[in-house]
Amino acid sequence: MWTYYRDVTLYAAGTCLLFGLVHVPASERVSVGIITTIIIFGVFGTGLGVLAFAYFQKQQYYMYYNLGFTKRYLILRAWSINFVLACILTVFVLPFL
Repeated sequence: MWTYYRDVTLYAAGTCLLFGLVHVPASERVSVGIITTIIIFGVFGTGLGVLAFAYFQKQQYYMYYNLGFTKRYLILRAWSINFVLACILTVFVLPFL
């Protein structure tokens, strides 16, 4: 389960960092780019990570299914952890920006 979460989160973090860095020149403030990156990671990041995982490592879903984890369970668990992590990160980062 945690290897799936790690893989999906790494794909999601990489994609969200790219979106956040693209947003910085448009707003001319780095703080807006940081908050945008965190929000994209918490809401859409897991979906983007799941798409990348399905493209690059689709065969591993059979292994997780044989271990008793459904695809839906894995995706929902990864999304809920990332969403809570993004909320906590936003609460801690917002006062410093």
